[in-house]
Amino acid sequence: MAEKDYVLCMYDIRGKQEFIYKSSKLKEIVGASLIIRDLFKDYLYDAAKVYRDCINEEFKGSDAVFRYDPNEDKLKKFSFKEFEERMNGNQYIGEIVYDGGGNFLMLYKNEEAMKKTTEIFTKKILKEIGTLRVVATYIGNIREDNYHSDDSKNPGDYERLYQRHRFRESTALCTQPYGSLPIVQTSPVSSMPLTYMYDHAPKDISASGKSYFKCSTETNAKLKKYWEEAGKHSDEMGETILDNIVAETKGEDSMLAIFYIDGNAMGAKVQACLNGKKNYDDCVNLLREFSKKIQKTFIDDRKKDMLKEDEKQSSDKKHFRSRILIGAGDEMTIICRADESYEIIKEYLSKIPSPYSSCAGAAIFHSHTPFSDAYRIAEQCCEDTCKNYMKENGLTLANLMDFEYCQGGIGFKLSDIRKENGDDDNSRPWLVESNIEEKTSYHYKPVKNKNLPPWEKGKATEEADNKKIIEKLKGDNLLTLGDVEDFHTKLSLLGRSNIKGLAIPVSLSESALRTELRRIIAHMSKDKKESMGFKSDIESVEYFINNKKLLKDLVRMYDTGYGKAKEEEEENAE
Repeated sequence: MAEKDYVLCMYDIRGKQEFIYKSSKLKEIVGASLIIRDLFKDYLYDAAKVYRDCINEEFKGSDAVFRYDPNEDKLKKFSFKEFEERMNGNQYIGEIVYDGGGNFLMLYKNEEAMKKTTEIFTKKILKEIGTLRVVATYIGNIREDNYHSDDSKNPGDYERLYQRHRFRESTALCTQPYGSLPIVQTSPVSSMPLTYMYDHAPKDISASGKSYFKCSTETNAKLKKYWEEAGKHSDEMGETILDNIVAETKGEDSMLAIFYIDGNAMGAKVQACLNGKKNYDDCVNLLREFSKKIQKTFIDDRKKDMLKEDEKQSSDKKHFRSRILIGAGDEMTIICRADESYEIIKEYLSKIPSPYSSCAGAAIFHSHTPFSDAYRIAEQCCEDTCKNYMKENGLTLANLMDFEYCQGGIGFKLSDIRKENGDDDNSRPWLVESNIEEKTSYHYKPVKNKNLPPWEKGKATEEADNKKIIEKLKGDNLLTLGDVEDFHTKLSLLGRSNIKGLAIPVSLSESALRTELRRIIAHMSKDKKESMGFKSDIESVEYFINNKKLLKDLVRMYDTGYGKAKEEEEENAE
C-alpha cells in the first residue's frame, strides 16, 4: 500500500510529578493536576485553530482538529478512509487517533500543519504556564495497513514513532527558560521570577498575610486553573478543600498520607489487545476500547466506590475521607488522613476486578512536609517494593501495597531511609485479595463467553498461573491483609501504651523483645489472654516473636493512628 504525506505525532508531558508537587500549597497542587488533565483541550486545539485560520478563514471559529470523546458511552469509531476525506477538505488539519494511558497521538494533514501547530502550542504554554515541558515526536511515510507490527525488523508506524520518541526524550532540553532574561524579583522557594501581583489577594494564598500577593507565571496558572474548576464544582472543590482533612487532625498530630497507585502489566495487556492486528482501523479502535475499559476499571468505578464510602461515613458533619489529586488511565494519586489510609487503600485494591490488578505505595507524613518529597517516597514504595517483588516472582496479577512512615530523612531515597532506620528487612509488601462479588481474582474459572475482547481472552490461564505462584509465596513470606488484620486483632489486646512501648525492644534484639512481651502478657487479664486463643503465655510470646517483622511494622504504624479510624467508626455505630 502506498505511503501517505500524513504525519503521526506523539505528545508527551514531561516532569508531571515535579510540576504538580513543586509547591506545598494544596490549591496549587490541585490546579497543576487540572492543567495537565486539560492541557491538550485548553492549548493544542486552540493552537490548531490559530494555524488553520491563518491559511483559511472559511471555517474561522470552528474546530480544526477532529476528535472523539474517550468518556462517551459509545466510542466514535476511527476510519482511515473518513480521515482522508476530512483532510481533503479545508476545515480540519488533523485528527486525534488515541488519547489514553499517557499517550496522545494525532494524525496531521501534513508536516507543515504539525510543525506550525506545535510551535503555536508550545509558545502558548511557555507564555501562560512557563515551566511545563511537552515533548513532541513525529514520523512520516504513514501506511494505512501498518499501524502495528510484532516484527522488530519491519516495525509498524507506532513502533517507529515510539523508538524515535524514546531518543527524543533523552535529548530534550530540561533547562528553565529564564536563564538570559533580566529578572528583578524571584520567588525565595522556587527561584522563578515573580511576574504577577494581586492587589486584593485571598488570605489563604498570601503567606505574609498582606493584602497583595506576588507569584510566578507557573503559580498564577495553577491558581487560575484551580479557581476556574472550583467555580464549576463548588460543592466538590470549595476553598477549604484539603484543609478540612488536616483540620480533623488538629490538636493531635496533623498526619496525612499520600498514596500512589499504578496498574500492573499494562504493556502486556496492550500487546494482547493488538495481537494479530496491523491496520489503523482495527488497532486504533481496539486501543480506544481498551483505554476506556482501563479508565472505568481503575479510576471511574473506584471513584464511585470511594464516594459511596464517603456518604456512609458522613453524618451531620461532612466528613472528608480523601481527595483524588491525579486519576487517569491506570494511575491514581490520593491524599487522606493518615489514620484512614490503610482502609482506603484496602478498599481501592480489593475492588479491582480480574484480570486487572494494581500496586499501591503510601507515604505517611506530617502536614508541613513538602508534598513533592512525600509523593516521591510513595512512588518508590509502589515501584521499588511492590513492582520489583512482582517481577522477581513472575507475577502479573496481584494487588500489593507498601508504606513508609516518614519521620525524618525524607530527602533521601527510600532504600537509604530504610537502611538507616534498620527497616530494610520488613514484612512488606502485603497482598490485598479481591472481595468483589464474583470472587474471580486469582481463581481459575472456565471462559464460557467466546466473544471476550482480546485483552481478556487469556484471563483464566493468567489467573491460574498467578494463583499457583501466590499460594507458594504465602507459604514462604507473603502476608495477606487477612493475616495482618488477624495479627492486629491479637496485638491490640496488649493495650495501646504497651504496643507503643514495644518500639524500642523490637528494634534492639529478640531477647529484649521477648522479655518485654513476657512482662506485658503476664499482666494481662484472663479474658484478654483467652481472646488471643493460645494455650499458654509462652505460646503467646512465641507467636509475636515468630512474626517479629510484622510486629515491628504495626508498632510503627500505631504512631499514625493505625486502626483508629475503624475503631471510631464502630464506636459511632454503637
